[in-house]
Amino acid sequence: MRVKLRPGAHFVPVARGLYCARADRTFVLAAPPPLQRLLDDRLGELTDGADAADLLGSVDEPAERVALRQVLAALLDQGLLFDLDRAGGPVPDPETAERYGDALAHYEEHCAEPYAAFATLRAAEVAVLGDGPAARSAARGLRNLGVGTVTDRPTPRTTAAVLAAAAPVELSELAARLPADTPYIPLPAGDGHQIVGPVLRGVPQADAFRAAAERAAAWSHGHPAGRAPTLHAATLAGSLAARGVLDLLGATALDTPDLHVVHGRTLRTTSHPFSVPPAGPLWSPVTCPAPEEADPPLSSADRTPEERLTSRWSGTGQWRDDLDLPQLPFRLAALEAIVLPGRPVLVGWGTEPEDARRDALLRLLRATAEDSRQDPAQPGTAAAGTSSRRWLLDGLLRILATEAADDGPALPGSDLATPLARSLVRALTQYFDRPVLLGRRTLPGTDWTLVTATDADTGERLARQWGPSAQAAAQAALARALAGLQQDRAPLAAATVGTRALEWADPTELTALDAALRSPEVLRGRTVHARLLTTDPVLGPVPLPCGLIWLADPPTAPTRAPEEP
Repeated sequence: MRVKLRPGAHFVPVARGLYCARADRTFVLAAPPPLQRLLDDRLGELTDGADAADLLGSVDEPAERVALRQVLAALLDQGLLFDLDRAGGPVPDPETAERYGDALAHYEEHCAEPYAAFATLRAAEVAVLGDGPAARSAARGLRNLGVGTVTDRPTPRTTAAVLAAAAPVELSELAARLPADTPYIPLPAGDGHQIVGPVLRGVPQADAFRAAAERAAAWSHGHPAGRAPTLHAATLAGSLAARGVLDLLGATALDTPDLHVVHGRTLRTTSHPFSVPPAGPLWSPVTCPAPEEADPPLSSADRTPEERLTSRWSGTGQWRDDLDLPQLPFRLAALEAIVLPGRPVLVGWGTEPEDARRDALLRLLRATAEDSRQDPAQPGTAAAGTSSRRWLLDGLLRILATEAADDGPALPGSDLATPLARSLVRALTQYFDRPVLLGRRTLPGTDWTLVTATDADTGERLARQWGPSAQAAAQAALARALAGLQQDRAPLAAATVGTRALEWADPTELTALDAALRSPEVLRGRTVHARLLTTDPVLGPVPLPCGLIWLADPPTAPTRAPEEP
């Protein structure tokens, strides 16, 4: 048996034996000092390849020979050595080994049969589709690594491909030119960045990767690291794509499903896991009413909805902590909507930071549902909630608030007698010079009330809030008005209808509200319809319920024409 030390593997004598290291693994292998010295002296032979019989024959003592055999077996088992007789073929000749040393060393380090993998590389035909510096870099890298044939057009013999698209939108067109099931690495160019994908197959996966590349591009544009030099980023990306083909052909198991973004003035390379979202409709009709579901238990590996929606490179929004918004008397949280036109900044408010962030996330989901409307004429009010029932109730309360032609009668002074309400009124009047008038509308059959806060001098609506009672709604409206006035960097929409009370309501209160909203007095013969936004092209299933909700009038019976006499 002939053995060879893998590139990147090391061992060194220490007090307790041999200290061994390979990749990110280290361990100490027990060995007597004479064997440590022997292996250390024969390191050069092991690096080039040595016969195990010659190593064993150099040891006179039978016990030491047994120990050496055990040490060599352990080094083989742990992957520091590999068996040249089981490497998948003959050792390449010295000229080939020197010319393609990088690829050969890479396979020797990572492959169970490195010379079989190298033979596959030398026989492969790889197509590089597209042009530009990234394509040229990829083709040059493939030739330098030893790929047998590098061409600019696919043939039936094409083993793999690199798709150097000028933009993500062109990936599907390039993928359609390949023979069926040909693996390829997408390499779409960007504006101030470059993206390198994992190994994909087929046009549908190209479509999915296009969405991921566009999402990563949206994040890159606002990244503090700045724009990458175009030529240098493309050259680096092409080299990374060539390295990806090397792993693919050698089956090294290093071609992980990661999306790589080359960005920043210093050419940072950031990896992000990519997976093709499950096939499914973007929108799904929902049968009303929807039952209140229990929250699923979270394992330590699960990410919260907030983490998924704001995950760098794939999420739909990013927190704007750099705005330095004032946090008194209420907490504010700013969320930039990465994927919406104009990248608007959405501000949430609350009494605690978590409350403000949840409010901002729900605003993001409502804005996303509105932007994803398939047809501008499609009916529906955008709504969102932390559960299906809260989402439906959110939409119905917003619809009823929109249907209210006026703000209703003035709120009795008794509903403002609480210390909190009085302090909010004083802050609005004395600090912001905004005396307020409060009007109310109560939902029939329940205590839920919509309170509107209006500037007494100008008539401007400052806030509209629902609450489980007139007192709670009044306090929420005053608080919302004050939160909207305490900062001016990313202003809150003053007339937005607030339904934050739904997030604090218990199941019994939600059931009672649901029954009241579906009463004949409220629906007036109309039926509730809802469409759930189910899938994001990058995140996959949307982590919180959001979508469109509307009330439809009953169909009118066709009138019969009078019969002829």
